[in-house]
Amino acid sequence: MTLVVVTKNDCSGCELMYRKTLSSAEVEQELEAKWEVHSVDEKGPHGITDLIWYPTTVAYDRNFAVLRREEGFIPAYEFMVFLRLAEARELLNQHAYENSRSVLMKTWKTYPLSGLMPECLYYIGVASHLNQEPRQTARIWRILRDKYPAASWAHKAMLQWPPKP
Repeated sequence: MTLVVVTKNDCSGCELMYRKTLSSAEVEQELEAKWEVHSVDEKGPHGITDLIWYPTTVAYDRNFAVLRREEGFIPAYEFMVFLRLAEARELLNQHAYENSRSVLMKTWKTYPLSGLMPECLYYIGVASHLNQEPRQTARIWRILRDKYPAASWAHKAMLQWPPKP
């Protein structure tokens, strides 16, 4: 997977991204293990033409399709979840549903206070459903709806089908 961080000169969020997030030992370890990382300035390559805020971080799959994109500074704790959600999305695209669910379950346990947790729980349910585990989907989506009732991800997780026994 490829990660592109687009920055701009004299951008305080960009400076923080390098100083606090990308230099975090945990983030560095994750990036070294799984990612090809490119830092480019605002006029750089990679076909990102709709930039309005910096830094902009884009995660791509092996075919350079976008897995995730975020604008602005991302603290290390949240950046780890960003990376894991991108990895899980890549695994879903590869039909590796159990592996995707495993990555997301570990993320849920490791980073429970992340603002991205409703999305993480939603995709645990998606991976479970695609892996033909409707009871697991129902259980996780119930947790999502109970814990984050106002999140848009909870609204998407309305079960319209009964789980099979």
